Amino acid sequence: MIEQATEVPRSKASLVVVAGGVIALALIAGLSGGYFVKESRPDTADAKLQIALRAFRSGNDASALSLLTPLADEGNARAQYWLADMYEDDASGVKPDLAKAQALLEKSAAQGFAPAERRLGQLYLRGTTTLQDFGKAQTWLHKAATAGDARAEEQLGHIYALGLGVPQDRAQAYGWYENAALHGDGLAERLRDDLLKRMSPTEIDKGEQTAKDIAASIKPAKS
Repeated sequence: MIEQATEVPRSKASLVVVAGGVIALALIAGLSGGYFVKESRPDTADAKLQIALRAFRSGNDASALSLLTPLADEGNARAQYWLADMYEDDASGVKPDLAKAQALLEKSAAQGFAPAERRLGQLYLRGTTTLQDFGKAQTWLHKAATAGDARAEEQLGHIYALGLGVPQDRAQAYGWYENAALHGDGLAERLRDDLLKRMSPTEIDKGEQTAKDIAASIKPAKS
């Protein structure tokens, strides 16, 4: 929590008697700065972001936009991500601007924010708002996946299962599906089970080892 110092008067010492003991709060005159106690500040970037997200989730789009925009301009990766969501979503009450949404996602992803890396990878994978580019899709999804983003792990499994821009590789697909399923992605669990029906015993053995190798490479991003 970010904290603010509030000055306590620096006059005479105050004595508080508690259960037979004496707690002395001595404030000596002449000491510059005095004695300070800490309290939360409502004007920090993190606090503003939380207020903006509450406004966004409650449907107060005008307030959310006015709070997120300056934070995004200052380089706040989370604000950039959520502002991109507003410009991408027709239902947000903000005029859609897909080019601006992608630009914001690129700025956020460049700072290593895993949800933005995943969303940017999905844009390139689908090619709905930008030119389809499986190479860029794989690059960004891999960054998010190795940061522990379960949906990105599932999407990478999809890329390898279908051979989208890469050689089709069921062992790799299984490895990513397995890790995504372990991280709570229900779709990945179903896709993994379906893939298993089409894999040979050798492919299954290789897939299980691949899953272990992938798990060892994942370094969850700090919140």
